[in-house]
Amino acid sequence: MSNSAPITITSDELRERVEDHLGQWIPDNLWDRSEPYARRKLDLCRQRQPEITYYDNDYLVLLTADTVRETAFSDYTIAASANITAARAQ
Repeated sequence: MSNSAPITITSDELRERVEDHLGQWIPDNLWDRSEPYARRKLDLCRQRQPEITYYDNDYLVLLTADTVRETAFSDYTIAASANITAARAQ
């Protein structure tokens, strides 16, 4: 059992807070992949380090913002790589 406060934030609340933190709107396809991944990462942290007390809703907002950025960067990298590969094939 984790010593951190329970995670009570809804998906809509989380998205609103993450968008405020990032200062931008998050496309649905990016959000739909990032949110569950961030929640899963937090669940794993809470299981592996139950003594930590700051794995809470606020931490989830920050973790999700980072996950959104990481996912967007991965999408960009994959698209750029596909474009380079296609250009070389011509």
